[in-house]
Amino acid sequence: MASFIARNPINFLDKVPSDIEVSQSIAPVPIGEIAEAAGVLPGEYDLYGSCKAKINLVVRDRLANQADGNYVVVTGINPTPLGEGKSTTTIGLTQALGAHLNKKVNPHASFK
Repeated sequence: MASFIARNPINFLDKVPSDIEVSQSIAPVPIGEIAEAAGVLPGEYDLYGSCKAKINLVVRDRLANQADGNYVVVTGINPTPLGEGKSTTTIGLTQALGAHLNKKVNPHASFK
């Protein structure tokens, strides 16, 4: 199974950027690339554009013997005065856990 390689190094900023600045600061990763890295075969997902897909449930059966991963759920919260909400918190948690564990992470990869 392929692994993710950081496309851009972390660039620490002096000022907290707005949500729109954060979202426009990166290019979405094509879903085929994410699926390949996760071990999902091309016939096991349906594309909805180039960056979204629905995953077929046959993947669950095919990968049943693989070790389970970890899943962190961030539920509804009130944003901070800077407008940070669930997405920003999720990305921050992912980056912090990756840094703590010395692992490469891709917080933008999600299967919905």
